Formats: sequence, C-alpha cells, structure tokens
Amino acid sequence: MSESVQDRLKALIIAGYPGIALRTHEEKRGEALLVQLGKQLKRPVFIWSHTQGWVSEGAPLDLKTGTLPLKPEGEGKAVKKSPSDAMEELFENLRGKVALIVLKDLQAYLHDAWVLRKFQDVLQSGEAWTICLIAPAFQLPDQLSKSLHTLDLPLPTLEELRGILMVRLKQLAKAKGTRYDVPTDLIERVLKAALGLTAQQADLVFNLAVTNDQNFTESDLALIIREKKQVIQTSGVLQYFEADETLEGVGGQDYLKTWLALRKSAFSDKARSYGLPEPKGLFLLGVQGCGKSLVSKAIASYWRLPLLRLDIGALFSRFMGESESNLRLALRLAETISPTVLWIDEIEKGFSGVEGAGNSDAGTAARIFGTFLTWMQEKTKPVFVVATANSVEHLPAELLRKGRFDEFFFIDLPTESERKEILRIHLIRKKRDVARFDLDALAKASASFSGAEIEQALIDAMYQTFPQGREVETADLLTALAATVPLAETQRERVDALREWAENRARRSGPKGR
Repeated sequence: MSESVQDRLKALIIAGYPGIALRTHEEKRGEALLVQLGKQLKRPVFIWSHTQGWVSEGAPLDLKTGTLPLKPEGEGKAVKKSPSDAMEELFENLRGKVALIVLKDLQAYLHDAWVLRKFQDVLQSGEAWTICLIAPAFQLPDQLSKSLHTLDLPLPTLEELRGILMVRLKQLAKAKGTRYDVPTDLIERVLKAALGLTAQQADLVFNLAVTNDQNFTESDLALIIREKKQVIQTSGVLQYFEADETLEGVGGQDYLKTWLALRKSAFSDKARSYGLPEPKGLFLLGVQGCGKSLVSKAIASYWRLPLLRLDIGALFSRFMGESESNLRLALRLAETISPTVLWIDEIEKGFSGVEGAGNSDAGTAARIFGTFLTWMQEKTKPVFVVATANSVEHLPAELLRKGRFDEFFFIDLPTESERKEILRIHLIRKKRDVARFDLDALAKASASFSGAEIEQALIDAMYQTFPQGREVETADLLTALAATVPLAETQRERVDALREWAENRARRSGPKGR
C-alpha cells in the first residue's frame, strides 16, 4: 500500500479528525487499508453497508451486543439497517469508545435531509470515532465540505504489483512441482507494463498470463500490455496509443524538432542529478491539418514513452460530480504509469468559455478546468502534457499564461521546402517511386496547402488513376491540387487572425515564409 497515503491516514486518525473521505475505485483495497490501520492503532473497525449492515472482522455484527445478529426466523444473517438507523446505533452503543467507522454507501443518501442531519450530528458529536467514507467520487453537500478531509487512494505501486505477481508465480511453480525461475529483467518490464491497473485487474491479468499456457515468458509481456490497453480504453476517458509515428514522418517543423531533441533524455536520473527539472508540457497551436496530432504521437515515440490521449468530451457526464471524478481518475492513471505523454487534442473544445456563467454546462466545465489547472500546477510525477488547439480566442487566460507549459509553438502552413518533404513522405507511405515525380512543381502548385490537404490530393489522384489501371503521375497530382480549394483560402480571415495572435505570443515550429 502506498506509504504516503497510509501514513497520512494514520496521522489523521491519531490527530482525531472526525471524518475522512477516501476516494477510490478499489473499495476492497481501501477497506483492507483501514482494517490494517485499525489493528496497528489497536482500534476496533466497524464497517457498514446498506446490503450487509454492520460487519466487523468479516462477520455480521450487532453493535449493541457485539454478537452475530439473528433474524426472527433464526437465520444468522446481517440485519440491513437504513443509514439513519446505523448512525443512531453509533450513538446508542459506541459513545465514549475509540473506534474506526467505515461507511461504504452513505454518500448515496446524503441528498436526504434527515440522513444528512444525522451524519452531521455524528461528525460533530465530539466522540473519539473516526468516520471514513469510501467511494469512487464524492459530491458533498455544502454542510459537509469543511467537515471531511478528502484523500485519494492511488493505484498500486510497483512494489504492490510485485507482491501480487510473486503470488501468481509461486502458484505456477507449485503447479509445475519445481522451482520456477523468471528472468529479473522480464519481471521488471512486466511490472512497469502493469502500472496503471488496479490491484484486482493486475491479479487477473497475471493469473491469465500464467494459466493460459502454464508458463511465464516474453510473450506474456505482450499479453499484459494488450490487456492494459483494453482496460484503459474501457474507461471511456483515456485512449492508449501505440507510439508508431516518428519525427522522420513529420514534414518540416525543424525548430520544434530541435526543441524536442534537446529534451530527449530529460526524464532520466542523469538529468535530475544535473539539476534539470522534468519538462511539463507543450501547447501546440496551429492551422488545422498542419500536423499537431502527428507531432503529439511522434513525441511519445521519439522519447520512448507511453502515449495516453485524454478525451475532453468524454469527461462531461450528466451525473453531477462524475465529470470531475472522471478527470481525477484519468490524471491519477497518467501519473501511475509515468513517465508518459498525455495528449489533449483540440483542448479548446473542452475549455472554451469556462469563464461564462448561467448554465450547468459552463459550471461543469469551469470545475473541470479548475481541477486540471490545479493538477498542472502541483503535479510532481513526470507526465508531459501535449495540448493542441486550432484556435485560442475563447480559451481562458489562465491556461495560456507563461509557465503553465514549457513552451507555446505555432504550427503554420508549410513552406515550399517543407511541402516537398511532406510530398516525399506521403509518396513513400503510398509505396510510390519518389524519383518519378516532379516535387518542385508539386510544391509550387500546393502553395497555402496544409499537410493533410496535400495527402488528400494524392489520395484523390490515385482514385482517378486506379480504375484506369495505371500509375499515378505528377500531372494527376497537379490536377487534384488544382481542384482543391485549401482551408487557408476558404477561411483566410480566421487563419490570418491566428497568425496575428501567435506572432508575439508563441514560437514558430519552423522557418517563416509560408
């Protein structure tokens, strides 16, 4: 268990804090931590849930008698008390006693004025109890916002995962009837690959790895990475990307590439010893289709870091308080598997207009934005944030101020030489012989085109030649370019305004003269 969280909880309990809200999706793990602390501090632990009533040491309990409660028909089952009844029993039977009380389901009932009043009475009673709520998210009424100390239970550490893996490897050795040695290097890579999983998820995937073929080899590493990717995808908030793009596949943007090259080893222990801080992030502003997303993927590949994409739209939930919970979960996951690149594409779609008021969507966006800014300011784990945007006119000033990101880069339309490079890259990707094309003529003909528009023109030309059963040629591509009206023309005012804003506020990703 995370020592820092365990120590913090222990300190709060000893200090006599009346209420703690432990935020976690791992209820059993949180409960086990509190039971462990109860034993260390020699305090009885009483756990209540709506379905099981009061439980202590895994057995149903009657607080009044301290014995197993019996139903009228004599069956030994827990009496399922309402939240109000449960708290009434606290007053009746535990006054003057030191205890650690765990309430699992109470937050679901705090909208009820009677339950809320009872819970406030419990917190303000002055008794030597510590009341701990466990839930994935808390939307606390104003009356409780100052009475409960909220803590996040982080995902399992490397050492916790090691303990889970060792149990499964010992089981494998026992099944084989022999000592089973696994290379240390493989174990370390497996554990790093499993970072970001809950304890239960890690145990399941480790069990799958050892039971699918009664072996534990290099192939199981790929299985664990695949399962982890699936877990992240099903969260609906984060996407795990295979970092298969390279900087060589990015046309132009030489200034940005130089900046990235200087920081390639920035997450190493050597950089820390030298006194360098870990890079915080990049803000990439640019004309649509000019490679911002491509660069985001290439950074992770170039730096050999995992790439997570945060879907801003998926954060917003119709359930009050769940949006902020989604963001906190995503950020905790990114921190757990750090160092990593966290890519937030088209950030303006999530945070534009957060300073507005008068509707619930603006209020939710403002809360999410506040949570994100606080995390950006206070994060201590090496999560490199890459935010991309096509416009900044409605983004809040707090996000754009200096120091929030390491640097702001403006990605403009490619220059003529950069268009030649982009053409070469796409021709090679389409398995065409570059030498057969007049790149100079094509680069001139594609003035004001973005990289995405150049690629689409090549695809359009190939659609024209494919039915004819012949190879695409320079003339075909010139025709396709001539038939395309680029975004820089259809939205000239918008592109010019973007360039004007960036002129003295952002660094150029490549030479001027587009």
